[in-house]
Parts: sequence; C-alpha cells; structure tokens
Amino acid sequence: MNVWRERLARWFSPLARRCPLSPNAISLIALALNLTGAVLLWQRHFILAIGFVLVGGFADAFDGIVARVQHKTTRYGDFLDHFADRVSDTCLAAGYLLGNRIRLEIVVICLIVVMLNGYIGTQIEATWRVRNYDSVGRGEFVIALVFFPTVAHILMTNGWEMISPFGFTIAEWLAFLLLAFGIYGIVQRLALASRLERS
Repeated sequence: MNVWRERLARWFSPLARRCPLSPNAISLIALALNLTGAVLLWQRHFILAIGFVLVGGFADAFDGIVARVQHKTTRYGDFLDHFADRVSDTCLAAGYLLGNRIRLEIVVICLIVVMLNGYIGTQIEATWRVRNYDSVGRGEFVIALVFFPTVAHILMTNGWEMISPFGFTIAEWLAFLLLAFGIYGIVQRLALASRLERS
C-alpha cells in the first residue's frame, strides 16, 4: 500500500492546502464514519457499510496529508490519529464478525489479532521513531472490509450464508483469512523490530 499512500498524498495535496478543517477534526470525522460503518456491518447492511468504510479510510489518510501540507503536525494529533485507528479497526472487525454470526471464539481470536497488529505498529513507531508501511496494515485492512462484506452480501441475498464447508460457514472461512493476514502482519512487524534493533 506504500505506493498508493504516496499517490493519495500527491492527489489530495491541493485539496488539503485549502481544507478549512483541522487535522484533528478530520481524524474525529474519520472515526465517526468508521463507527457508523461498524454499526451498519453489525446490522447486516453490508453494501451501505462499505461506503462508510471507504470514506472513513480516505478521511483517515486525509488528516495526515492536511497536517503535513498545512504544517500543523503535532504530537497530540499523531496520538489522536493512532487512537482513532485502533478504535476504528476493533469496532469495524467486531461489526463485520458479529454481523455475520461468526462463532464467538473465532470473533475473540480475530479481535485480539487485529488489536495486536495495530498495537505493534504503533509501538514500533513509539520505540524507534520509524514509520514503516511495508507490512500488512491498515490499508490492507480497509480493503478487506470492502471485499468481505461484499461476499457476505452476496451470500445473504442468495441464501447461501449457512453453507458450511468442512463445518465452518463461508463467512467463518473469511474470518480465518482475516486472522491469517493479521498474524502475517504481526510476524512482519516483529521482524522489522528485530532489524531496527540490530541497526
């Protein structure tokens, strides 16, 4: 997602220069959009939720662009952005998983992994003062929360949501995929921390 991060910064910089909202206000708007998306996922309004997830994802990227181009970067703003990201990720994952009637034990494991992945990325930045976007992170998570609800909508509208290959519903198999990507992201970030310590 690093390439897209740079492209978004280039595309949105002209708009960011004229934006009347503060970066912190945009962070809070992104959080509100993501929380609305989480509620919609939980209530099984999957297609409507995707719109909020996408706009919330763009708003989350936009706050940093505004902060940089308007020279309004602050430690509090950085803290608020990370806090909002962690709340958004946890609530969006919970909304998707619970909305798809996934078994509670799978939900708990997925939420732990999503939270750990985000936490480790934030902790690397706090410890080594390095931002690294090469590992599986928030951008990939937002893409997953566009793809997975689309599949859930297709399953629900066609009456296929209770099909259970090998004892797990298709939504639960997708939850396992989310879990695998989250674990992969954690391993990548642990390896990054080890490299940073050696250097």
